[in-house]
Amino acid sequence: MSVSFLSECKEKVLNRINALIPDKNKIAASMRYSAMADSKCIRAGLIFASGNLNKQISNCALIDMATSIELMHTYSLIHDDLPSMDNDDIRRGQASNHIKFNEATAILTGDALQALAYETIASSPDLTHKQKIESIRALSNACGFKGMILGQQYDLDAENNEYDDIKKIHELKTGKLIQVAITLPHLGNEKQDNERMILNDIGKSLGLAFQIMDDVLEASSDSTILGKSNKSDIANQKLTYVSVFGRDAAIEQANALSENCISKLNASFMAEEIEDLLSLAKFMVERKN
Repeated sequence: MSVSFLSECKEKVLNRINALIPDKNKIAASMRYSAMADSKCIRAGLIFASGNLNKQISNCALIDMATSIELMHTYSLIHDDLPSMDNDDIRRGQASNHIKFNEATAILTGDALQALAYETIASSPDLTHKQKIESIRALSNACGFKGMILGQQYDLDAENNEYDDIKKIHELKTGKLIQVAITLPHLGNEKQDNERMILNDIGKSLGLAFQIMDDVLEASSDSTILGKSNKSDIANQKLTYVSVFGRDAAIEQANALSENCISKLNASFMAEEIEDLLSLAKFMVERKN
């Protein structure tokens, strides 16, 4: 994976977040604390990499999309860490938002970041009305009661042995946001429908592969490297690919998904257009945190 590519993506997103959230009050400070913390920005990277396949979309439009997806992701992490959810004290190498501020402020911060994610797309001067509508609809679907939120509920149910489909949990809770990230640059433009359909399938597999490797890393790494607790899954009796299939089989499944995505990309697009997507497909299963 080109380290410089993700670094460039992160810099663009952080600059945009810095401009969107002036540090004027406690909520803004809390939003900046979590949204501007050190992260891999993989979802933003997928938007920029996928955007290479659409010559009709501007860099400014991609920045707004990438910023929106990272704001949405950050909101989900803040709420995921809450005492009533996974009760995690560390996120992105620093105290979780509810530890740094308080639980009520963390809830409000997540709400504010979610709202700002939609506002960022709706206010983007480089996106057409159709692109805005389709993007907001896709993002809402990925994060709502049929997507990420449902996955979170299934994840909580699994702790009480009320749900046991680990593949569906991962596809919804983590995969949906990754899936929508790779398709966003192609929405609202009928000429991109074929690319969008191919990338949608690839995004679904990459999202699952990413979360499988998260399970593996949490079971085999430490909190310092991960930037989050490596004991959370055990403490919460989480259903994971490692607990269900074992570490080696989990790694094998993640690698197979990644390799399948790479094959589809090579078969569907020009080599020079997919260089960054290929690198990300490899990085998502080779990463160490």
